[in-house]
Amino acid sequence: MLRLEGIHYRPVPHLPVAERDSGENASRIVGDLIGAEIAQTMTAHDSPQVDFVMAVSTIMDMPFVSGYLSWPLIAAAIARHTPLVPRGFTASYECAGWGFALDYARRRLPQGGRVLIVVADLNVLDISFWRKNDNWGPSGFGVSTVLLTLPPADQVALSVNVAKSVQGMGEYCADLRKWLSTSEGGRANVPFLPPEMAGIYSHFLPKDRMMRDLHGAWGHCFGSDTWISFIDEIDRGDIVPGSVHCATSASLRGYWALSDVVLDQAILSGFRAPLDAAEREDAA
Repeated sequence: MLRLEGIHYRPVPHLPVAERDSGENASRIVGDLIGAEIAQTMTAHDSPQVDFVMAVSTIMDMPFVSGYLSWPLIAAAIARHTPLVPRGFTASYECAGWGFALDYARRRLPQGGRVLIVVADLNVLDISFWRKNDNWGPSGFGVSTVLLTLPPADQVALSVNVAKSVQGMGEYCADLRKWLSTSEGGRANVPFLPPEMAGIYSHFLPKDRMMRDLHGAWGHCFGSDTWISFIDEIDRGDIVPGSVHCATSASLRGYWALSDVVLDQAILSGFRAPLDAAEREDAA
């Protein structure tokens, strides 16, 4: 089973206009943000060996496709902070990207290893569609770092899927209900949605096994919803080291991921202070 060693989330509410004056500058800023988060996580864990690093996103595809952001420039900026430069950055699977990254790592590391997933959703171009949308309400932006130990491939309880119909969220909920009926996990998170949309959860899912829907406090934070939920539950004492729970994520386009994870006895988790412009200048 996947062992969750560390989870941290840094809100990044916005990038000031001055930092968006060119794609080159924005790429450097994004790289510095990601690099600083990786470095802080690794320092907290006494710099353990990491065998696989991947960065994923939901909202950052257009800046890359348009050529505004450059991965080589981002990678170079990350390398100023840490040798753990992600081997790639994908937004293909949207909010479920971390699950597909773990599935890729499972295939690349059949004997297991330590994995670091970075979930970065930064509204680099300040696009209004991403700030608030009828599909999910207000959004939240930031960076999650997730450190896990991957067991041998045949011991990983992980499922990644794509919808077979236009009712993707319904298929996700039905799959999660089935998963929970046989899972060792105690509680499961759900994507953060406003009340008028979250009713689907009460229709499909056992309420006593659901983590809180924190949309009212955080908005919809895309792939980081999962890890914000886990940090919140740990902070509240509702889930404890050594216990097993189900990490999930789903995208409105029909991708989803489900995985049982055991919380490491020495797990480190927490919310980091929102990053403001002054801190970014210091990091640069």
